[in-house]
Amino acid sequence: MFIFGRQKSARFYSQLRESRKTLCAMPEKTNRYYMIQTKSIQLTKNQFFITLLSVYLKKRWWLIIWVLLLGILFYSTESKDSGKNFFTIFFFLYPILIVFRYWQFANSKDNKVFLLERNFEITENKIVGNLSDGTVSEILVEHFVKKIEFKKSYLLYLSKIQFVYIPKDSFKNADEENWFKQNIISKIK
Repeated sequence: MFIFGRQKSARFYSQLRESRKTLCAMPEKTNRYYMIQTKSIQLTKNQFFITLLSVYLKKRWWLIIWVLLLGILFYSTESKDSGKNFFTIFFFLYPILIVFRYWQFANSKDNKVFLLERNFEITENKIVGNLSDGTVSEILVEHFVKKIEFKKSYLLYLSKIQFVYIPKDSFKNADEENWFKQNIISKIK
């Protein structure tokens, strides 16, 4: 019985060696686990405000221009009545009100979590956010629904209003940013 067991285990180890040769012959990319760890990021209130306002203007620039053109049109007409005066004032104040609301939101005490220092660990299939308060959030890349690239940052959207902010200067070198573009950004619509 003992000899039979040795023969079986010898055959097993022989097959195991053959399977290792097959595995080693596979392309290198499948055997490699690649991860990027970004530098620490801390969003300031001003950066948060500018980011929110930039997103709004990127989506609704036409509305602001339309409202301002209506304001100019109402202002330039010769007949002035109280209705036209009200709309003229409203059309000129509307963009200012939008800017004020975004500034108020960015400077709210309730948004402390957005301003915490954080870093990201990025692999081909997930992004792990590590906040300075010890909170860790793991997001699969397939859950991102949209991306916006600005001159200095990336916004990766989980929903219409929830996004992950990753500045371009948080990558340690250009190779890591290129890898991020090819393996993460390219997978998002």
